[in-house]
Amino acid sequence: MKVISLIGFMFLSHNGIVFSQTFPPGERFEYEARFGLLTLGHMVLEITDTLTVEDEKCYSITSRLCSNPDLKFAFSLFDTFNVITTVKGLLPVVYEKRIHEGKYSSYQKFYFNQESLYVITGDSTKINISQPVMDLLSFWYYLRLNPLVENDTITLYLFEGKREHKIECIVHKKEVIRTPLGRFSTIRITPKTAGKGVFGSSGSMDIWYTDDQKRFPVQIKTKLKFGTITFRLKGVKY
Repeated sequence: MKVISLIGFMFLSHNGIVFSQTFPPGERFEYEARFGLLTLGHMVLEITDTLTVEDEKCYSITSRLCSNPDLKFAFSLFDTFNVITTVKGLLPVVYEKRIHEGKYSSYQKFYFNQESLYVITGDSTKINISQPVMDLLSFWYYLRLNPLVENDTITLYLFEGKREHKIECIVHKKEVIRTPLGRFSTIRITPKTAGKGVFGSSGSMDIWYTDDQKRFPVQIKTKLKFGTITFRLKGVKY
């Protein structure tokens, strides 16, 4: 089994071996969210801009998840995640998330100092980390830049829930899947974490990337206590 660590990946990127590909500002993925035959809503992943933060070139990445308005009698959901992440290394600088689910709302913001290994929360609490970490948005893009080889494991570390998590991303065999945009040859990744972790005590995730240089995430499945939600790509702009 081959293990690629986050630190190793940063070293490769420094030598220009892996990070030869960059993402274009304006790249946008649109997904339909389905639970069986029911359309629950839609999700957007978008690189909204590039900017410079303390002489470091960065991406501004946004994810928006909205419920189907026809189902507002049962539930409503509007979640937004934003991250400013370095182009070189895809490490978060600022990460924020707004959650609106029914009557529940929350807002969190985090500032990352990856060199000095700490995170500052919105209420000025300092949280130490043991190594550079990613977030729930940037790690999807990080995986797109890896040489995905069947049966490999990519190890990385995420900061979520105000603490650090070790994530083992298992690379599976290639599959052909169908989406609203057609059939794609893909390679599937399963991020795993010990204990309750990032995805909850009964949760898990699978991501299908196109088996080509663009590595579009064409399908995402999230397994929750009540069942599986499937996000299938229905639109691309880049």
